[in-house]
Amino acid sequence: MPYTHLVLICCHATFRGGNPDEETSWILQDFQRYNTATGKVGEHHTFVQHITAGTSILAKDPSALLLFSGGKTQTQVDTTEAESYQRVSSIMNDWQNDEHDNNSVSSRCVVETHATDSLQNLLFSILRFRHLTGTYPAQVTVITHAFKELRFLELHAPAIKYPASRLRVLGLNPPMTLAELRDVQDGERKRGYDPFVKDPYGAGELLANKRIARGWYAGAVEILASGLEGEVKRLLEWKGGASGNEMINERLPWECERPM
Repeated sequence: MPYTHLVLICCHATFRGGNPDEETSWILQDFQRYNTATGKVGEHHTFVQHITAGTSILAKDPSALLLFSGGKTQTQVDTTEAESYQRVSSIMNDWQNDEHDNNSVSSRCVVETHATDSLQNLLFSILRFRHLTGTYPAQVTVITHAFKELRFLELHAPAIKYPASRLRVLGLNPPMTLAELRDVQDGERKRGYDPFVKDPYGAGELLANKRIARGWYAGAVEILASGLEGEVKRLLEWKGGASGNEMINERLPWECERPM
């Protein structure tokens, strides 16, 4: 059966090796760690849940291909976030009992290793799917934190003109108190959602600098666009026009009913 369904897992940290259930096996930001004062749990448990959710979809949908998306953001290890998540998936696969089915799922777990933010996660994974399968995905399921759902549905999909009816987001948050949830939602609005409202393509100073700090280099555009349509490369280079928030005025190949 041909692959038509892109299952995208957005990576949020780097697994360094060992037991994925142990915090020390991950390179985490301070806000992602277990907090003894408040009882906040380490977010690596949620990253494992994201992987489990993705492989569960694969097990039920033979048309699905799973992409872990995330570039090399850490200097401590010589691996990308995506490759490290793939390693976790392999470890989890080894823990399972049904070897035949799990090997089938494992073979459909691949990586996209250039993305440095959520817009790039979505766009670059669509392009990676095209490079791997020869077609663009007819549907996309994004697995990420629940508090980022609107960022994908209201901002990123329209920016790249991916049809709203073919994009779904499965959001899984870490366990939170009401105060923690409100704090995270406020932070998402101020530091995640609103900056992309003003700068849909992440080309302005604030978001562009964040990308550079996470390892982005402009030369990757040539790799991402290799062998694809001219309008795809122009999208990758689009900076939002004179105002910075103009949508690209071209029809993109995945806008059709049956993407090629």
